[in-house]
Amino acid sequence: MNERERRDFEQGLAEEVDAFLAGKPTRRTFIKRFGQMMGMIPLAGLALPAWVDEALAQAAIDLADASTPLGKAQAAAMKASTEGPADGSAYRAVQAAKQYSGVTLNMTYEAGLQALDPRNFSGPVWEKFTGIKSNVVELSHPDQYSKPIAEHIAASGAYDILDIEPAWTPSLADGGVIAPLDDYIAKYMNKADFDDYHPLYKALPTYKGKTWGFFDDGDMFALYYRKDIFEDAKLKDAYQKKFGKALEVPKTWEDYAQVAQFITDQLQPNVYGAGHFRKAGSPGNQFDFLQQFRANKGVFFDESMKAQLSSPAGIKTLENMIAANKASIPGNNELDAVSLWAAFLQGKVAMIYSWPPSGRMAANYSQSAKAINFIPQSSVAGKVGYAVVPGGHPEHATGYSKALTADSPNAEAAYLFMQWATSPPVSLARTMLPYSLRDPYRLSHFKSEEYRALWPDAKDYLVNLNNSANVGLLDMIMPGWQDYALSLDRMCSSVWAGTDPKTALETAAAEWDQTTERLGVDSQKAFFAEYNKLPGSSADHTVESMGMAVKMD
Repeated sequence: MNERERRDFEQGLAEEVDAFLAGKPTRRTFIKRFGQMMGMIPLAGLALPAWVDEALAQAAIDLADASTPLGKAQAAAMKASTEGPADGSAYRAVQAAKQYSGVTLNMTYEAGLQALDPRNFSGPVWEKFTGIKSNVVELSHPDQYSKPIAEHIAASGAYDILDIEPAWTPSLADGGVIAPLDDYIAKYMNKADFDDYHPLYKALPTYKGKTWGFFDDGDMFALYYRKDIFEDAKLKDAYQKKFGKALEVPKTWEDYAQVAQFITDQLQPNVYGAGHFRKAGSPGNQFDFLQQFRANKGVFFDESMKAQLSSPAGIKTLENMIAANKASIPGNNELDAVSLWAAFLQGKVAMIYSWPPSGRMAANYSQSAKAINFIPQSSVAGKVGYAVVPGGHPEHATGYSKALTADSPNAEAAYLFMQWATSPPVSLARTMLPYSLRDPYRLSHFKSEEYRALWPDAKDYLVNLNNSANVGLLDMIMPGWQDYALSLDRMCSSVWAGTDPKTALETAAAEWDQTTERLGVDSQKAFFAEYNKLPGSSADHTVESMGMAVKMD
């Protein structure tokens, strides 16, 4: 396919996906013909696409030393899978799946570190117990959404299990791309496992009264800060003299910028007050704006589904973000998540807020795996504290659920793998893998003695993730989420380049309105109403405000 043909295809696919989301007929022949030209869709049978790694042979099972916390968790997961208890979800899944020995499950994962778990641990262990092989199809994050839609339209049956953002569930369910799990759950699962989910995550795979997957990744933002800097006597005295109050871990976004600027003024160029992943397309801008905007009492839409970004809350949010940028490490606006991690681990930054791997990397736990060799060794191990982000409402940024494709030729076998992988003992071992980007989400994860033993402050890290989820906020769970998010990313990037915040907010609001109109105002209103029922949809509708907070020590 030449460049012109590729551009034509991409434009055509975008139109198909838009039509699909709006519930309009799609041109299946277009998708199928161009998909075959690109090697995206098999020409016959269930042959694997050309762009997929076709090596089905898995690596030897990656097991930790049995005396280590991870080794103990892995041993417990294996025991639960093979010895029981007999009513446990892991054991029941393994026993039922043995009848499908020899089947190969095609499962999508985000390319890179995410795929190491099924390649090195869960996939080989499952094959050992059941005889079922797994083919891990690595996709870019955008392709994790668009390619399953294309395959469904073409009726290719190419995938069995999808890793999807919870935000994608409604559109994929309504479009028939994924299948409900309720009948399988009634037949095979120990339903007490649902009570082990933190309340913020429990409802995420549900939609219109049905269950469309198993939640599998607690991507909760938290604040990570240098305890040694905040406890420095000279700095504390200087801050008290300058501002008339104690130097403390900031609880508001205004204090965050002030504290960051103070640390920068005092310690640069050795240490800067803060750092952020502001690079366009990183992602990061959209998640940071969303958590601050809602903490500032901003609302997304009015009753007619008109965007409400251009508001006092929007202006306040961008002004706070600009102030934080000015107080940050040089090059702040071009950092992505990995480069920010590197700066923090090298001791260049006093505060960051980011995904949970930040804590594991800061403690040097993740770096015990060769796969993480692109991250430097931590020079701040033992010096890092954990807190809820300023403003008190951290973003649960993306996350993953496992979903069953409606076109899977191996539906029951695929379901059983999902039940097994997300069961309490198996999921604990998976979230403890040093190279894994799966983050704790079950109450048993947060309480686990094995996890709490991974490094000296791991207990504080887990308690803070639980507490953050109590007041955490969710990405929008509705069609068009990607477009709304990209508009915010462009808006923030334009402000970093000098655009007036009010002008940038008005532009983003107009883009949001265009997205809403394209997908259908009434339809989007209905989706938004469903989303607003979920704990974490707004700062006034969190797990804590609904009386469901989980207290933990």
